[in-house]
Amino acid sequence: MIGAGEVGFTVARLLSGEGHQVVLIEPDASRVEYATERLDALVLQGNGASPKMLSEAGIDRSDLLIAASRTDEVNIIACLSAKARGVERTVARLHDPDYYDPNDPETQELLGIDHVVHTEEMAARTIKDSLLVPGAVNIDSFANGKIGVAEIILERDSPAVGKPLREVDLPEGSLIVGIVRNGEALVPGGQTVMEVRDHVLLISGRERISGAVAALSTDTAPVRDVVVYGGGRIGLRLAVALEEARMNVKVIERDAERARVVASKLNRGLVLHSDALSEDFLRQERVDKTDAFVAVTGDDRANMLAAMYAGRLGARTTIAGLSSGEFAPLADALGVDMTISPRMLAAESVLRFIRRGEVVNVALLQSNAEVIELRVPKRGCRVTGRPLSEVSFPKGAIVGALLRDDEVLIPSGSDELLPGDDAVVFTVESAVDEVESLFAP
Repeated sequence: MIGAGEVGFTVARLLSGEGHQVVLIEPDASRVEYATERLDALVLQGNGASPKMLSEAGIDRSDLLIAASRTDEVNIIACLSAKARGVERTVARLHDPDYYDPNDPETQELLGIDHVVHTEEMAARTIKDSLLVPGAVNIDSFANGKIGVAEIILERDSPAVGKPLREVDLPEGSLIVGIVRNGEALVPGGQTVMEVRDHVLLISGRERISGAVAALSTDTAPVRDVVVYGGGRIGLRLAVALEEARMNVKVIERDAERARVVASKLNRGLVLHSDALSEDFLRQERVDKTDAFVAVTGDDRANMLAAMYAGRLGARTTIAGLSSGEFAPLADALGVDMTISPRMLAAESVLRFIRRGEVVNVALLQSNAEVIELRVPKRGCRVTGRPLSEVSFPKGAIVGALLRDDEVLIPSGSDELLPGDDAVVFTVESAVDEVESLFAP
């Protein structure tokens, strides 16, 4: 692993927790000390692009190199060096799309990169997908886009608040598979009472997800007006994507030159240059009337404060981008509806690549719970041949939906998993390994 920043550290923690032997290379002494104290991994101080450093780290004996430093050139050189030394698979985090064209196989072969992670592009796409399903603060797609998992924050006027799960009226073909309450993930039972500010994970067929969300949320009017605070890599990509979705976009950017760049890329959107943000400024720009306020500057504190101000003024939905995980637990207390974490998106992308096989897709939650799509192997496994009620699933895990012969099914305890099924499973962090072992052939 090259780089012990937020992305590298998060991926290294997940991989070492799954039993992989991880070597982490980082030039910054303070990050080396931090990672050494917190990871079950060998942490070395040095330049990850140096062939000598890679040799000392044991690159010749490695199965995989993940280059997640902040510098594209370092990541590319590390991948080239690894391929030259016989490493079978390489992953690189890249910021500049000019370096890599996923549709050009010659570029992939030339750079020696098997999987590229574009965190800014993924963040913009995730925010856009969420805004396209009003009432949900996050949407993840599984089974080639046929199954959706929506995250909904229950407000006081939600029809589910105060009711046990068994009395919550959901449309046919949908299921509540998980709740994140005060930062803790749990699989609810029929007697679990829904509470205000619960983050509910709802699963359904992707085409029916909007109707399922409407059963829990009272605010499902389409999003038409969006204010984006920050015109950097994420903000610009998001503004362009929202224009393509026919939304009205207003971008606030602190740097005058960057504001000009953003304005040149938009067709209809309005770009404002402001080097300070206050409640008075937001009120002047009618943020109180906007459908969504998205703060994606490079400053986590500024993002959280801006989203908090916007929410207090009356913005329907508030989203804050967080490069560090330390502020995420404050989101609920500050009234911020959704946080978007490039480091978590990068970790998801890497895990999807290295877990390929039975694991088809992964979505990580801020609570460290996961939604995993697993393919039931053709040769069978421990979950096949008997009803789900008789499968020893660990506490904290539940099969929410199946894709079978291109049809989405919400299984009951009497249903069996068949070879070739794609199963979407919600699981708390402590049960991930056991869930994956159940699906191993």
